[in-house]
Amino acid sequence: MNLPNESLKVTAMDNPFELISTSHFVSVALCVSLIVFIPRLFVGKNEVLLRQLKLTLVLLILSFQIIDFFKVVYLFGEPWKTALPLHLCDFSALSIAGYLMTGNKHLFNFAFFWGIAGAGMAILTPNAVYAFPSVDYLANQYGHTLILMGISVAMIVFNERPYAKDIFIIFGFTTLILIPLYLINYLLEAPANYWYLLEKPYGDNIMTPLPEAPYHMLYLYPIAFLFFLALYAPYYFKDKMTTSLKPHISS
Repeated sequence: MNLPNESLKVTAMDNPFELISTSHFVSVALCVSLIVFIPRLFVGKNEVLLRQLKLTLVLLILSFQIIDFFKVVYLFGEPWKTALPLHLCDFSALSIAGYLMTGNKHLFNFAFFWGIAGAGMAILTPNAVYAFPSVDYLANQYGHTLILMGISVAMIVFNERPYAKDIFIIFGFTTLILIPLYLINYLLEAPANYWYLLEKPYGDNIMTPLPEAPYHMLYLYPIAFLFFLALYAPYYFKDKMTTSLKPHISS
């Protein structure tokens, strides 16, 4: 009865994930291409088509959240407490889905800062033991691509953008969320590790060179703020350039 699961494991074990590999490079290139170019196909389209686009993305994002739970619990046999939609990218997914349904700017801001940083890093450095074509790897790339495509649609099709004040609002709100998340991790006990507060993720990723938990948070916290600044930097310089050109244009 367990033959399908066993065969999946055997296949995956023959192909361990390597950060520097042709298959991963092609996968990342494909994900980035979809994120950048698909939204451009909808620029200037009519309202009916745009509503269909938003509905499709919302359904894909939310359905993946459900499928991912069953993948972790029933396909891989992991404890349910590790599969709740409480990871940072789950928050980002629900935020961008909420934005697409309501147009709420605060939801976009949260998805922008944490979605691009978190989902982008997840695509580049997947938290997966096995490489393509393992189910875990494919699910990782697909799910995080959906998040970034939703954000890309908001930016390219609906002209959404963050402002400087949003950096501090979202970072402050995120800081407040850490408190209940620590409590949730504590109550659920291991292996629950939401937002990787209690233990660093396995595999090659940005946290690999950091000290072991809980001291990794002393470094990760300021790194996260630097990520926020880096994500906002293009808008900062664009606004500066626009401001500097205004006197010349008016004269």
